[in-house]
Amino acid sequence: MKWLLGILTVLLAGCASFSGDNGVENRWRAADAPVWEVGITTEQEVAEQLGPPSQLISLGDQTVYYYLREHRSGKGLVLLIYNWGYQKLTYDRAAFFFDAGGKLTKYSYSPEALPYESPDQ
Repeated sequence: MKWLLGILTVLLAGCASFSGDNGVENRWRAADAPVWEVGITTEQEVAEQLGPPSQLISLGDQTVYYYLREHRSGKGLVLLIYNWGYQKLTYDRAAFFFDAGGKLTKYSYSPEALPYESPDQ
């Protein structure tokens, strides 16, 4: 009977490992990423280089282009009477602020940086 319980435990146990990405392609981290110039760069130039933003935020007379890339990875263990799981999320963000005329007033990247991976690779 003990050997049957041992076999069932082994058959019902499992390990899992996963990872994935969500959001926009983080082109702002690319080696050939453009240089943004406050007062000169326009909304159109940012959109052409980075694509459509994750969010478009209106702040009265300012517009914010918010780009978000999320990477998740984790592991798990499933046993008959005990389960364990771990997940790590990393967010890579960029925000661009534009005045009413569509000119860049400021921009910022998150300190957390995911490596840029071209879809062509």
